[in-house]
Amino acid sequence: MNQLFKRGTALILATFAFLVISVSCGTTASMSGGLSDESYLVVAASPLYQGKKVFVSIDDESTIGIVAVRPDQVTRHAKRITITPGKHIILVHDAAGRKIFQQEIFVSTRSTKTITLR
Repeated sequence: MNQLFKRGTALILATFAFLVISVSCGTTASMSGGLSDESYLVVAASPLYQGKKVFVSIDDESTIGIVAVRPDQVTRHAKRITITPGKHIILVHDAAGRKIFQQEIFVSTRSTKTITLR
């Protein structure tokens, strides 16, 4: 009887050890989250350019036409241009092609840079 008890206990312990080892050595799934890696650019203007379409060129690669708004309307009505964080050369010109603004800017992740045309 004692030997049968030892065999049963050994069998139960071996089964338990097998289950623990097989379950604990499984694969893990990682999940990445957080904020997206983007920044924003908005254009505000003096009365001369308010409500008029201006063209924003970013790093001489893409040109986007937007309507300039008053500085106090930037948060509600301004169209945001999504850009990558970092240094960019911004050039703004009007419909006639006249250069209004040109500057190198740095934008941090998830921040908004406001360009004010005077």
